[in-house]
Amino acid sequence: MVDRSRRDFLKIAFVGIATMALGSSLAGCLSRKDQITDRLAIYNWSYYINETLLDVFSDQTGIPREKIIYDEYEDPNYVLTKLEAGGSGYDVVILPDYCVDMARKKNLLLELNKKLIPNSKNLDEKFLNLPYDPEGKFSIVYMWGSTGFAWRSGVEDVTTLEQIFDPDYGFLPKYSKKITMLEEATEVICSCKAYLGRRIDDWSDETLGEVKEVLIKQKPYLAAYAATNVYYEGLKKGTIYVAQAYNGDIVRLREEFSEVYFAVPEEGGTIWTDNLCIPKDAKNTELAHEFINFLLDPEIAASNSQFIGYANPVKESWDLLGDLLEDPIVFPPEEIQERMWLMPSLTDEERRKVEKLMLEVKAG
Repeated sequence: MVDRSRRDFLKIAFVGIATMALGSSLAGCLSRKDQITDRLAIYNWSYYINETLLDVFSDQTGIPREKIIYDEYEDPNYVLTKLEAGGSGYDVVILPDYCVDMARKKNLLLELNKKLIPNSKNLDEKFLNLPYDPEGKFSIVYMWGSTGFAWRSGVEDVTTLEQIFDPDYGFLPKYSKKITMLEEATEVICSCKAYLGRRIDDWSDETLGEVKEVLIKQKPYLAAYAATNVYYEGLKKGTIYVAQAYNGDIVRLREEFSEVYFAVPEEGGTIWTDNLCIPKDAKNTELAHEFINFLLDPEIAASNSQFIGYANPVKESWDLLGDLLEDPIVFPPEEIQERMWLMPSLTDEERRKVEKLMLEVKAG
């Protein structure tokens, strides 16, 4: 979490940058003098934007700040439920890769008009036409990162998944009930597949049976399957020693508690993306496109990344990131990226298998 004093400081510091950047970012925007009743509703993960940007977007477009509704969520499945029900009330939603795949297949997203998003030209090629949206019609990457393991100072470095999944290695008994795995089942299962030497996209009953056996043996040593707020606070306070974690959370945690470390094990980890999408039932699609274009401006993207501690896909912004670009937690070196995987897209049948497996593991 970012404290108010730091946010206020960054708001002041950001004014100069934003003023220069928005000349290009908002070129061609509609005049808002006659449209002050416009409303933009955004749904995003918690702690996942420099909220000063909302003020700047308001200033530059003429839309009253109170007309920009910004809500946060912890579980993306809840977002999908709202989209499926219809009338979600949101114009822009940020969805993880696998949820984009689900929403796209269920016809819940609007096809983006790239002519209204000229800053999409700033995206690095590796973030175009990804497996969950092969033609890039319904999503644009907002931020990306990696899934690995974090640990407190004084704890043995996490270098291999054997430490995490094999009780006989000695690591699990040593830190019993001080270890968390992610609440996101697919992350846990894919990590376990890597430990077993199986393909990440192997959803056969045989492989999932092996995964279940490993996870059942691991479970007695875990404190919990934990969401960000649980392992973040646990690592900071010392109630948790080791956590499967998202890299940006640990970058942010280091500002409050410096003696925490993060690495991707030698067997690999996930490269994940979160994506900007427009729901099919969005009320203000033109303004939604404008906001997405705004976030892809290099100066804006750089400020956003520096604030939240995650890497963005806007290649033109990377030279503006300073020390953040050199931080291997934020931008893993190429040799590490080579042994990482994109989160696989699941069929409905595979998703049911995942849910069933984790229910059986937790039932123990």
